[in-house]
Amino acid sequence: MRIIISLLIVLLLNGCASTSKNNKLPQIVNDYFDVYSKRNDFNKFMTYYAENAQFKDIIYGNTFNNKVEIRNFLDWSKGDFKILNGNRTLTVTSHTFGIKTVITEGFFHAFSYDGQKFGPWLFVITQEFDFNNKIIQQTDWINYTPRDDFLGGKNMNDELVKK
Repeated sequence: MRIIISLLIVLLLNGCASTSKNNKLPQIVNDYFDVYSKRNDFNKFMTYYAENAQFKDIIYGNTFNNKVEIRNFLDWSKGDFKILNGNRTLTVTSHTFGIKTVITEGFFHAFSYDGQKFGPWLFVITQEFDFNNKIIQQTDWINYTPRDDFLGGKNMNDELVKK
């Protein structure tokens, strides 16, 4: 009986160890936000998204239904963007991991875009990943300021009234 219990414990521990070895999601998420924060390799940034990825920007009121639409929305070559302090666009303060999901909290540093100053902005970003560790769904909650500049988008709360 003692041998059987010992074998079961070894198998259980081995199973946990192999699961954590195969779970590359924390590293992929860290890499994604590292590329995002440096904001210097947009093509690499886009490799994290699946072709059929869905993207919602709740505050801005935008929804995108594939990688091409996401690429067009996030396109880093649009406008004159400059980080005002330091060399990173954002700082991550925490990640909360599920099996294939992650909730990331942090803030965007102050920056200028086409000569106008923005930030800092708090954010919460939720991401769901497929089995290839590609983002298949992302929802951004970004506290855009000044508020007057960002309240013109679609009010996504209207969808709640329709249900």
